[in-house]
Amino acid sequence: MITTIDILFFGLTFLLVLGVGMIAGRKESSSNDYFLGGRSLPWWGIAGSLFGTNISANHLVGMLGIGFSVGFAQSHYEFGSIPAIVLLAFVFLPIFRRKKFFTLSQFLQEKFGKEIGRIYSAISLILITIQLTGALYIGARSFLPFLQNLGLSVTYTELVIWIAFTSTIYTWFGGLKSVVYTDVIQTILILASGIVLAYLSITRPEVGGLWELLAKEENRVDGLSKMNLYLPSNHPTLPWTGALSGLFLLHTFYWNTNQYVVQRTLGGRSLREARFGILVGGLLKLTVPFFSILTGVAAFQIWSSLGETATIAPDEAFSKLVVLVVPVGYGLIGVILAGLLGAIFSSIDSMLHSAATLFTIDFYKPFIEKKGITLSDKKEMQSGRFFLLGFSLIVTSFAILLIDPNSKKNFFIELSNQSSHFTPALLVVFLFGIFNLRMNIRIVCGTILLTPILSLLSPYLYSELAPHFIKLTFGQELNFLHRVFLIFHFALMVLSLAVILEKRILQNGKESESSASAMSKSKKLKLKLSRQTKLILYLFLLTFLFLIIFRVKWPYVKHWIAIFGFLHFFLFFCYLTYQKKSTNQSFGGVFRKRDEWLYGILLGLTFFFYLWF
Repeated sequence: MITTIDILFFGLTFLLVLGVGMIAGRKESSSNDYFLGGRSLPWWGIAGSLFGTNISANHLVGMLGIGFSVGFAQSHYEFGSIPAIVLLAFVFLPIFRRKKFFTLSQFLQEKFGKEIGRIYSAISLILITIQLTGALYIGARSFLPFLQNLGLSVTYTELVIWIAFTSTIYTWFGGLKSVVYTDVIQTILILASGIVLAYLSITRPEVGGLWELLAKEENRVDGLSKMNLYLPSNHPTLPWTGALSGLFLLHTFYWNTNQYVVQRTLGGRSLREARFGILVGGLLKLTVPFFSILTGVAAFQIWSSLGETATIAPDEAFSKLVVLVVPVGYGLIGVILAGLLGAIFSSIDSMLHSAATLFTIDFYKPFIEKKGITLSDKKEMQSGRFFLLGFSLIVTSFAILLIDPNSKKNFFIELSNQSSHFTPALLVVFLFGIFNLRMNIRIVCGTILLTPILSLLSPYLYSELAPHFIKLTFGQELNFLHRVFLIFHFALMVLSLAVILEKRILQNGKESESSASAMSKSKKLKLKLSRQTKLILYLFLLTFLFLIIFRVKWPYVKHWIAIFGFLHFFLFFCYLTYQKKSTNQSFGGVFRKRDEWLYGILLGLTFFFYLWF
């Protein structure tokens, strides 16, 4: 199946990624260079790195598998991320960059004290460990069939070690700049491989092309179309109620308070450059459902016509589909394998580098300075590199010893489930920090540490205490997306009470020593809007609500509603852009200088897809 030209293309790609990774960071001589790329990253580097970091093998392989087993509803993981990306560009990132932070825990330390920042860093390292272990597993498992096809007697364990070793090598030498530039190459490979596989799958005779695929799913006898974006609220995997509530909260955490995602935007040349990179990264995100998840739906049609759906495990769908649909002798398998390699490396190197940054800046450096020793730039880089090596060994061991390489589960969903226990309370704390709300440190620490325990217990509490009508509506078992929504609001309620309590103490002049004395004295975040802008905003929200109601009531005109939805967002953001016009500035000048209208296109396309499907 795999020919010489495939091996040649794959081998050259591997050497290119390794070479660029080692060369890109050869001049990095300070901690600022190593951890933030000297704050000189261009917009295209940020865009490529954001996309490459996010679209790991878990996405390329796992999302195709879920498209095959669940359907296009998995696109909520992509479409739902866009509003969170816009929040990063306009709310979180300007605040983080203004203070020139290396890590997001420094933001929490400034707002609430060192203890909160270190708890965040510790939890972030736990999350990176979980996600990195999963990335090594899915990468090795998806690559293994191709190597075995060559007649190589490679085991799962050996492949995990090879992937971990290679990504560790160039991250060790290069730092963030190496990670970003290799991510750009890997993004191109991911897009190329995804588009090739999507085209070859959708044009198969069993599928008949895109419009035929949509028609087949629309007219299925069982009525269970895999192109339906909104699954029932009691669906065990992706209920629409969870996708529009808990999943959005997970997106907000991932894109705004996740060290290994935000770190590349902190390294941008300027805020404008970083925002444009985020914008392009968001547009690239919108392509994923169509070259990955839709390909999984096409794979379901192919194997249904062959009568083999029952024998295909979701995480094996990618490799078996490549074997089935890709013609031999044209180098296309080499292209797809190179894209898979890029998807594997692009997430692993980012997580390894961010773990090293968190450890060095938030734990090792304060520990050394507490002893009265000044840590030089060279020593900071050395400590980061040595931690990188040790951390890589740990997660490699976990991927080999703790995960079954023959599992039949949807590993992407399982990974999201396990990671989500830690995120709701941290997200609330970040939001309160953005708005400069004061709280008692002990209550904040207690909430962050106790909510994961409550999250773990919540499925049992739901099964024992939830009324019958609730279980009929939301399922007999508590879906993890509903759990995230409930735990977030529990943490929000507790910390809101802490804010009220702290305010009363301050008003009475009885502030205790245990209060959040580290809180900055900056003014609270306030939105100053003119009366006209407020009216436009209210009309925008009202129209937004009516569009959703019309889409539900009259689905047969959903295409026209989707077009109107795009124009709704685009025109509103054009209005916001025009509001920024100075007295002597031309109409064209304000649109060249401002980027709000471009984000209107991004949000408009997202809402268009939400209404269309």
